[in-house]
Amino acid sequence: MRVLFTTQVFPPERHPTAVMVDELASHLVARGHEVTVAGGFPHHPGGRLLDGYRKRLLLEERRGGVRVVRGWHVTTASPRVAFRAAVMVSQAVGTTMAALLAGGKPDVVVSYGPPLVGPLLAAAVARARRAPLVTVIYDLYPDIAVETGRVKNPAVIAAARWAERRVYAASDRIVVLSEGFRRTLAARGVEPGKVEIVPVWLDPAEVRPAARENAWRTEQAIPPGTFVVLYAGTIGIVSGAEVMVEVADRLRGEPDLLFLFVGEGQVKAAIEEATRARGLPNVRFLPLQDRARLGEVQATADLSVVTLAPGRARTSVPSKVVGYLAAGRPVLASVDEDSDTAACVRAGPCGVVVPPADAAGLAEALLALKRDPQRRAALGGTGRATFERDFAAPAVLDRFASLLERVAEGRA
Repeated sequence: MRVLFTTQVFPPERHPTAVMVDELASHLVARGHEVTVAGGFPHHPGGRLLDGYRKRLLLEERRGGVRVVRGWHVTTASPRVAFRAAVMVSQAVGTTMAALLAGGKPDVVVSYGPPLVGPLLAAAVARARRAPLVTVIYDLYPDIAVETGRVKNPAVIAAARWAERRVYAASDRIVVLSEGFRRTLAARGVEPGKVEIVPVWLDPAEVRPAARENAWRTEQAIPPGTFVVLYAGTIGIVSGAEVMVEVADRLRGEPDLLFLFVGEGQVKAAIEEATRARGLPNVRFLPLQDRARLGEVQATADLSVVTLAPGRARTSVPSKVVGYLAAGRPVLASVDEDSDTAACVRAGPCGVVVPPADAAGLAEALLALKRDPQRRAALGGTGRATFERDFAAPAVLDRFASLLERVAEGRA
């Protein structure tokens, strides 16, 4: 089977989606398939080209057994919506050019974005190559842009909704993260038989329960007695992570308590500024860490936090939760009560759920868990068991590969 991926991010970028595309592509190669990845030049998260790359019209390289073809596009470090949209559109065009010039006829095309315009152009590639299209949707657009107020123009919103409908219609299969996503797409008229649930995954050996005192924690000069509340991963526009500033302010008098943010994202700078403005001594920010240190970063936590803005957990399932579960750490989730994230945390049970943007509820739940180490240990244990059952990489990758094989065989 010949598989063509189109993707918004790919290593050496360290975005979780980039890592998962790389792992899926490598897994397919290990099963004897031929894989090409078409994408742009690596520039996430800062908007600047990563070291070792120089833009050209077309660049071909190899990553293990995977062929990678990159097409020229605009890059900018500006956070302005218009500039980010220009990057997204031009990258989708560059990726399409790379896909078409890669040559050969794929048996299946798999689209990993960028949102809306990426899958539309991937559909054009699939049509041109007479191949089935599998569209992977990890966030619902244009919902995010509209509900966060980033896009307000009615004409733009209408065009985005049209593009969304066209993507659904053009896809032979749509891969989503959870049952909640499936229900949302069904409500929008998508045929239920088109939608497949494949959760995010993680190598169970990469992150596992380990001692909180480790080399990485020592390097960061975190005292042994400090209770670490970890927020690890993307700090994005739908994250609702701003509420953690208020929580830290409420608990500034609590001894030996550190709120540790590790990662990047569009609202990180605003949260850092709010922390400085309040003079909070119990909050620290660190950049995205090397993938090889991920296990140590997760193990450093006594408690791990996931937040989403009100209404966002119904259309977004943060991948950071999988890392928390793998590490065997209890999860404090500030998300919608009826969301898939809340259901996952409760089902173990793997942690505690409070409403989104509820600083008082978060502070209260955090203190209760801080003072109950036995409960934390029990929640962490069921979290690891949940991870091994639902999110461990070998089984999930096999599911995804089997799905692609079935789609390719069905079209043939």
